[in-house]
Amino acid sequence: MSGAAAHSRRRGAAGVGPGPSLWPFGPLIAALIAATIGDSRPAGVSRMLTPADACSGGLQGVQTMKIRGSALLIAALGFWPACSAKAQTVTFDFDTGTPALSKGQGTPFDQTSGGVTARFSSPSGSGFSIQSDASTGWKMSKFSGNYLYANSLSSNVLDIKFSQQLTSLTLTFASADFQQVEVPTTIQLTAYLDSNTTPAVGSATAHGTYASDTMPMGTLSFNSAGRPFNLVEITIPRQALAASNFFVDNVTVTPTTVANALYSVSAASYVTGAPLAAGSIVSGFGQGLAAGTEAAASQPLPTTLANTTLQVKDSGGVERPAPLFYVGSSQINYLVPEGTALGAATLTLTSGGQVTATGALNIDRVAPGLFTANFDGKGPPAAVAIMVAPDLTQTIQAVTRCGAAPGSCVTAPIDLGPSGTQVVLALYGTGIRGRSSLAGVTAKIGGMDAQVQYAGAQSQYAGLDQVNVVIPRALAGRGEVDLALTVDGKPANTVRVNIK
Repeated sequence: MSGAAAHSRRRGAAGVGPGPSLWPFGPLIAALIAATIGDSRPAGVSRMLTPADACSGGLQGVQTMKIRGSALLIAALGFWPACSAKAQTVTFDFDTGTPALSKGQGTPFDQTSGGVTARFSSPSGSGFSIQSDASTGWKMSKFSGNYLYANSLSSNVLDIKFSQQLTSLTLTFASADFQQVEVPTTIQLTAYLDSNTTPAVGSATAHGTYASDTMPMGTLSFNSAGRPFNLVEITIPRQALAASNFFVDNVTVTPTTVANALYSVSAASYVTGAPLAAGSIVSGFGQGLAAGTEAAASQPLPTTLANTTLQVKDSGGVERPAPLFYVGSSQINYLVPEGTALGAATLTLTSGGQVTATGALNIDRVAPGLFTANFDGKGPPAAVAIMVAPDLTQTIQAVTRCGAAPGSCVTAPIDLGPSGTQVVLALYGTGIRGRSSLAGVTAKIGGMDAQVQYAGAQSQYAGLDQVNVVIPRALAGRGEVDLALTVDGKPANTVRVNIK
């Protein structure tokens, strides 16, 4: 990629097309894909992440952090502390987990909190629903906001299955039997490992008491003395000719190991906290993600590498395996599965049969990002310039000059050639192919409108998109200028080009 005009070729038609109709830019694409599927290590970051940054939100929680080099380096150099190094509790309060729960939503449903996913269900189907004091008319001082409420006086069994093995569980409850008068009732918890058809790990009971509430309330606690469990069955025994009322809130558990958080950004732009698109290339960062390291060797991409898989569950509840470029202990590079619905999606990373990390995505139709020569989301783009002469001869120019050290690429002057010559810049990115129409893609170079000839899939590599932009001849002699791309109103990361 160092040097200027390198190749010439005759084309049989005007214009420059996408992907295979261009020259096979082997070194450019090879470098781009190598960085995508591997652990690239460009220049450093402006400050190290602190334990508070990583454990409370990592990349997505540090919105103002300036990244000089690839975000991959944050994981590669061990700047992420192991948030699961000590035992910690995780609480399901039905208010703050993901996905958000709506009033009246019934079982079964999943909630993820603190890296642990819990599935709440009942043998009676939609036996419980999300309610609050405002919707039920009850007064529950030990509850906060939303809680789980038995829809029917005959719904007396609640099952909770957890994605992690646990050593303890505590919950707040309210319950009563309705016989001739309303009386407090006993609540019983039985814990199992994997299935309630296996011998129980242990059990516990509790009895609610009246205070200033309209229902007897109490706290149920279970400690397994180190024996792991991941399924609990919570029951209110029903007396003959009696019915029960049953409420649960603030289910707090202690996992044996807490799954790490998986933080995902566009592998092209590294913009933190931004939406991502189906079919786009993504880099995910964390700790203890996989026991081994492996990169995809061919296409179509595998969904398992180093005994590691990533499941993406979309807003419609459909779960798909993500095609994988690369997995390692502190990063994975993957493709958001095609067909992933718009809205909130959850990630579950499994390695060696154990859930090692969970995360979340916000899926949008487009999430444009441009790959850059230094793989840091800015500066010179991963691109080539194609000079098209009046006789349709094409001359390929490099747009960057790179030294041996990572992060050393700078812009190379692009020659616009004599009058009558057209120079097209072929940019490579991701998250672009879902655009509404070509008219929805706009580009400005040095503040001037530039014609977009093509914007869509590159077609040779999974998730890779290509945008062909004509450089305005009026920019001749301007030197380094910004190139700003917008897709359906959403801006890509700004890059720099040099116009001779």
